[in-house]
Amino acid sequence: FPILPLFVERRGGGPVLVGVIGASALLGNLLVQYPGGWLADRYNRRAIVILSMAAYGLFFLVYLVPLPVNSLIGIRFLHAAIGGFYMPAARALLADLTPPEMRATVFGHWQGTSMGGFLVGPIIGGGLALAGLNLVFASAALACLAGAAMLVSLPREVVVQRPATAGAEVTGMVPGKLLLALLPAVLAGSAWLYMGGVYGAIWVLYVTALGGSPIVAGLSVSIYSLPVILFSGAAGRLGDRFGIRTLVFVTLLFSRLFAIAYGFTRSIPAVIGLNFFYPLFTLAAMPPIYAHISRDLPANQPGRPQGLCRVLKVGVEALGSLGAGFLFPYWIALPFFSNGVISLLALTTVPFLGRRVAATPV
Repeated sequence: FPILPLFVERRGGGPVLVGVIGASALLGNLLVQYPGGWLADRYNRRAIVILSMAAYGLFFLVYLVPLPVNSLIGIRFLHAAIGGFYMPAARALLADLTPPEMRATVFGHWQGTSMGGFLVGPIIGGGLALAGLNLVFASAALACLAGAAMLVSLPREVVVQRPATAGAEVTGMVPGKLLLALLPAVLAGSAWLYMGGVYGAIWVLYVTALGGSPIVAGLSVSIYSLPVILFSGAAGRLGDRFGIRTLVFVTLLFSRLFAIAYGFTRSIPAVIGLNFFYPLFTLAAMPPIYAHISRDLPANQPGRPQGLCRVLKVGVEALGSLGAGFLFPYWIALPFFSNGVISLLALTTVPFLGRRVAATPV
């Protein structure tokens, strides 16, 4: 929602209201992640992804109604909650459709296409905003409805691809044990999730502090996106070939090195170069982590692990955002050095990755 601050301002709101609206959206999305995963484990995942995508698109039309600006707090909460049902079901369905030995590859392609939307969406939205803000919401509605129409082509009957060791007797896992089972994977990915929060909080401030303009900051983000889009599928194949422990260990080492490099860099061209090579050397981590969550946790309940994983993911990103906001005023390098510390701590989780977890019947 990069257009949201401008939209709120046009409706008579200010920066504080923008922050409250953003927080309400985060809360709405978080609250439905685990229930959304539970729903995906109980009912037709194909129907959930189609309906949630269509409902999310139709809800964009609510922004065209001239309601009081404060009502956007509740509107964004509901909108984000509706969208929150999509991700756990979609990732679970992706696991259903994919052989276990190819899941890192598929989640790599998922990662790349997600970043593709992040790259082109703001550009298209910004262009439409010049003609009128209402066009942004109308086009977003059409895009989501078109996406829902494409999702209709998903197979109606899904033959679930389960690991050979996943017993049919497994019926569930209590939430506490599920959380403990997820912790190594989430902590292993914490360096990239924390860095995402740092980027979101202070990247523009960092670039402008070095003498760059907001346009340069935007260009650097686009350059960051390109390796993710182009090479995530290949990175996922490395995960399927070499396994989660090797990939996570190597990429965590690179993450720590790049955190130090960002901290000491004072040249805009060097920063832009780092923004190309950082994802190139670290994008291979998350696909095997997502594959591990879908493959090594109980195979007949993939929705709940994905939902709970997303809750933890957003929590780590929020920690990165808060930490960066607190540290940046003291020294612009501190947010990046803090990510180096997170990367070092994440290395301790590598021996615990890749272990299959049995479920407790519930």
